[in-house]
Amino acid sequence: MSDFVLKPVQTNRQLAEQTAISLAVEKLSALDQWPARCKLLGLPDPSPADSSVLLPMFYGTLAIRLPEFTAVVTETGQPAKPCDRLLALHYLLCNAPVTQSDDWITFRDFPGGAFYWQPFLSRTIRPLVNRIGNNVEGLRGRLIRLGAMVEPVAGEGLCATFRAIGNVYVRLVYRPGDAEFPPSADFLYNACARRVFCAEDVAALASRICFSLTL
Repeated sequence: MSDFVLKPVQTNRQLAEQTAISLAVEKLSALDQWPARCKLLGLPDPSPADSSVLLPMFYGTLAIRLPEFTAVVTETGQPAKPCDRLLALHYLLCNAPVTQSDDWITFRDFPGGAFYWQPFLSRTIRPLVNRIGNNVEGLRGRLIRLGAMVEPVAGEGLCATFRAIGNVYVRLVYRPGDAEFPPSADFLYNACARRVFCAEDVAALASRICFSLTL
């Protein structure tokens, strides 16, 4: 009998994530002065116990272990998803202060965002709206579990602001449908996100958040 084992085929996106992770680890390995970098990025100093940088995400906390730059979800002890690890590594590569402002931007405000607007909607807002529909109260409960500050908006909708990753906050505005219009939503980023992430990063981040809100 053959010992042949069929291995799972990696998608182009998975291969791209692996390549991007390797490149990010290579860049981060050349850096030092991690306490100063953590202060710049609004993060606590690396843990003296295991040299981990703790980086909050919308669902918990990632421990980025130096110098390998692996990522573990502290609440479960499980390795972070490759997408989340990549987002965390790109956050750590930022060389500018990540501080909140009063400005909020959409995906279209990122370089290339206007061109990829429709694919962005297909990955984020449309699946969310299709799943939630008019169940605004159910969505409110999910957002509160993520630590969101939820405020009402006109038409029985809501506006939720919460931490997405590190010191980057996002805002979800959701409106239920009526006899004339279907449900709709807008996804906003604090403007400081533009210092940290490219369009593909923030699309992946929004996709992860929207998916978590449909579980």
